[in-house]
Amino acid sequence: MLLNFKLKNFKSFKNEITFTMLSSMQKTHNDYVIQKNISGNKIRVLPMSVIYGANASGKSNIILAMNILRIMIKEGTLDCKELEPFKSTLSFIRDSSWFQPVELEITFSTVNNIYQYGIEFTNIDDYSIQKEYLYINNDEIFERTKTDKIQIPISSLVKKGYIDKNEDAFANILLKKLNQALDDKSLVLTGAVRNLVHADYFIEIQTWFENFHVIMNANDMDFRQKDLKSIFQTDKEQKKEVGRSYFESEAVKEIMGFAEFGNQKIGFVAETENDELSMCSIYTVPFEDKELADSRYSVQMIVDSELMESKGTIHLIRLIQPFIDALRTGGVIVLDEMDASLHFEIVVSLIRIFNNKELNQKGAQLIFNTHNPIYLDGELLRHDQIVMVEKRKDDLTSDMYSLSDYKLRPEERILKNYLDGKYGALPHMDLEIAFKHILEREEKQN
Repeated sequence: MLLNFKLKNFKSFKNEITFTMLSSMQKTHNDYVIQKNISGNKIRVLPMSVIYGANASGKSNIILAMNILRIMIKEGTLDCKELEPFKSTLSFIRDSSWFQPVELEITFSTVNNIYQYGIEFTNIDDYSIQKEYLYINNDEIFERTKTDKIQIPISSLVKKGYIDKNEDAFANILLKKLNQALDDKSLVLTGAVRNLVHADYFIEIQTWFENFHVIMNANDMDFRQKDLKSIFQTDKEQKKEVGRSYFESEAVKEIMGFAEFGNQKIGFVAETENDELSMCSIYTVPFEDKELADSRYSVQMIVDSELMESKGTIHLIRLIQPFIDALRTGGVIVLDEMDASLHFEIVVSLIRIFNNKELNQKGAQLIFNTHNPIYLDGELLRHDQIVMVEKRKDDLTSDMYSLSDYKLRPEERILKNYLDGKYGALPHMDLEIAFKHILEREEKQN
């Protein structure tokens, strides 16, 4: 479970902010809260959170920061194609902070342990790691700095059982070699330090990040057979058509039925077994001939879904597998504008799934940002599940705060107060004036 995510000097966030999934002491909807005892720490964790803010307030930057950290850990280096487009664009560029390192830190829990990992890096022209550190259950595992290189409290880790006693001498030799080969773009976390501390910890870290899904744009997701196998029917029901493999999904069929998107079927086709899949729509069309119209004869038309279906239909189907994965494994799914093109009732249903412990038995978490105030319902979300992001006018830096910071009464009319501007994070703009001036200028020029 994600507990905390910190960022500093990242995009519009100049000052350090902490996005937390730890619950407040709010008593209403206490049944939503996931309560765990991990390594002697009693924690109360939220199953979901919604981020609100005006356009360009910085709410998407929180999700981007999570994605940047995920990419770094996945690749094990800052020198990779996925990070190339972000060079010189990640730090706060409005003053000299541009030359200071970006700071990212994530704290998460597994069944047995709490991990805290942080990295600081500069990204002007070329990435360079300035600092990196890892704590497990508040015990320092390593710290890496630009000047002191890698520091590992070996004797302490041996005493606490992170390193076997008979590996003491080997650990010191390995540490020396690590420092000799240290690369300012490669992460210590994913390097040879994994051979020093018991492997189980690093397997847990790797598994957790494999289940940490950050989706900046659902439309950019590719369908791959290996990723979608759990929503497909059995291999016996896989069909072949003109050299193509055609798949159907009971999960998609059921959701299409409940969402009432139409009487068409949605399937997936691939030219070869390892190809990416294309979503297709299958329509049953009766013969036009009057003699055959009343008979049982008809044809099935298979059409690219991009040509036939609404953006909302396609968007929802793209999200089915990530949601199933998160609920099945207890993973975390983070989405930038999840509700784009989706009817609010569908989004409300998804929110309820994660808040419902009977459905969300593994403690999966959902985080997304939105402009839609309809979810600001006291019966749907706890106050600490609502996060506000606002950009200050004086220096254009982003601030973040939770609605629980206001210490509201349970009966507070949140939606009305938000629309009245009581909590901030709401754009107050009159575009009529701007358009009036534009039209007046054009009229004068003509």
